[in-house]
Amino acid sequence: MTSLAFFIESIATGLYIIGAGGILWMGYRFLRARRELDVAQFKLEREHALVRRANAITFGGLLIEFVAGVWAISALVAPTLRDIRVGEGGDGPSAPRVFITSTPVANAPVNLNVNPLEQEGEIIFATPPPTATPVGTIIPDMPAAIGCAEDAAWIFIPGNGQLLFEATTVWGTASISNFSFYRFEIKPAQPGAEFAPIGEYTEPVINGPLGDLLPINFPQGDYRFRLTVFDNTLTMIALCEISIRLSEPPPTPTPLAPAGSIVSPTPGGS
Repeated sequence: MTSLAFFIESIATGLYIIGAGGILWMGYRFLRARRELDVAQFKLEREHALVRRANAITFGGLLIEFVAGVWAISALVAPTLRDIRVGEGGDGPSAPRVFITSTPVANAPVNLNVNPLEQEGEIIFATPPPTATPVGTIIPDMPAAIGCAEDAAWIFIPGNGQLLFEATTVWGTASISNFSFYRFEIKPAQPGAEFAPIGEYTEPVINGPLGDLLPINFPQGDYRFRLTVFDNTLTMIALCEISIRLSEPPPTPTPLAPAGSIVSPTPGGS
């Protein structure tokens, strides 16, 4: 439901245009049916004109309700949902409570010292962010990250220059005012290469899982990977661009047979 509200908000202008066009068309059909009714001389002609006029009134009313519904979702429902999710409520006692939370990485040590925050006369306890943990093998001398504001577009995992050889959940933040969606993009780290989108998401995230990156979908090599965040005018507001290296998984060692065990001969062997 939340994703649908954000989607309707993002295409509200187009829906307004379609709705207005439909209302004008129904108005034209209503006026034409009324003129036909005024000049009709036979009962059958009058009945046809009355049906067309009734249809124009019915569909015109439905289109007006449709436009009103789009306005209510884009102007009231979607901003309210966004305020609740990212803690950007208005002023006054009716403002949504602000919850600050962070999902720790698995097995990450967390600082348990929690300080209370005061918000509109209430005391809210904030979950501290996880202590920085190793994110994997980092390749030295890789190009520096670009952007990466921690409160807007930020990638915590993978780290800049990380070696990836298996499916990886991207962790970080994608949250701005008037949020619409965020996108993953990737390109080879070579001159002239252009970014290609590989995933799009419609809900903001703060210090949590953003989506999955599958190295198996790309040839081995160095890449630039970025997170881009867009507002409801489809304008990119924030980005975080890092370097990664994709490779095949390292070979798994073959376990040795335990001492004293008997290894069965292969079929056909002596």
